[in-house]
Amino acid sequence: MRPPVPLPGTKPVTVTVQGRSLQIQTDRPETLTAALRILEETFQDMDSQCQLRWGSVPKGLDTPSWYLMGALNLAHRVARLEQEANQHTHNLEQTLSKLLSDVPDEPSAPVPLLDEDGD
Repeated sequence: MRPPVPLPGTKPVTVTVQGRSLQIQTDRPETLTAALRILEETFQDMDSQCQLRWGSVPKGLDTPSWYLMGALNLAHRVARLEQEANQHTHNLEQTLSKLLSDVPDEPSAPVPLLDEDGD
């Protein structure tokens, strides 16, 4: 079997997660690097939580379940960040609305720079 032809603008990259390698195509290697870092940190966090609670990863836990738990942890993090971003946007909209309501509809009379007499 011959290797797949890369999509235009992408290049093939091999990533390794939890000792398993996968060949993918990307047009943003810097984003992929950040995503892999976050994924590895998620699995490290999960490992440390299991160490604290049970002393090791539970014996009956298989690799697909472990990956699913990692995906759920990341999805939870994304959902929380989206909720925080929506709240931040809502707060900004309220502040802008309040600022706009404080601005008078009609401009005030111009203030002369000098006295009317020219002094």
